[in-house]
This record gives sequence, C-alpha cells and structure tokens, in this order.
Amino acid sequence: MTANDILFDQDFLTIYVNPDQHLVKLKWKKFATSDQFREGLNVALEAVIEHNAKFWLANLKNMEAILPADEEWAANVWFPKIAATGIQKMAIVTSLDYFNNTSVKKIISTAQPVINFETKYFVDVNDAKAWLK
Repeated sequence: MTANDILFDQDFLTIYVNPDQHLVKLKWKKFATSDQFREGLNVALEAVIEHNAKFWLANLKNMEAILPADEEWAANVWFPKIAATGIQKMAIVTSLDYFNNTSVKKIISTAQPVINFETKYFVDVNDAKAWLK
C-alpha cells in the first residue's frame, strides 16, 4: 500500500483502499474512543461499498481494548451492514493486547449468524495478505 491508497489517516487508524485488489485495509494504531472506533468502521464500510471491495484486512496489532458498548454496536449494528456488501474474506491480524483479542472474538462470535463471508485470524500481516489473494 502506498500513500496514494490512504483514504483516512488519524492518530488512531489509517484506512487504505486498493481498488485493483478489491481490498480495504485498516491499520489500527492505538486505543480508539467510542466515537473514533465507530467513525473508523463506518468510513471503512463506506469504502467497501464505494469500491465494491471483496477483501478486508484489519491489522489490530497495536489496537487496545474495545469498550463493551462498542462491542455490542459492532456485532449487532455494524456487522449486518458489512455482511450486506458482498465482502468475501475478512482477515484479522490479532492485537498484542489481550483485552482487544477477547473483545474481537466476542464481536465475531455474536455476529456469527449474519456473517456470510470467510473470517480468519492471523499473527502476521503478510500471512493475512497471502490468504486474501
């Protein structure tokens, strides 16, 4: 990904879009407040819709805890929307933060009934990229 691929860049998150690869990539950089977390996911969702993306790469390596209200929002409000887009694969690079990993697994588990695409967890971002191709 290059600077030309950057759609959104804040201190907590960078979102990249690669239309040629039908890919939206999120690189979380630190703790995100509730407003930041929701804004980031909604901006990325709009990018998926606008660019007809099929692949999602969420690099959570440096992301910290997700607040319980945001877990619930992501599972019950956001995931049904992303599931309606035609996304085919979601690669999740796990965080170094234990609490983030627990939250993400809870979100995915709760949203499982609406998830109609493949999801897979990775430790290494290159392995995640390879799986998406």
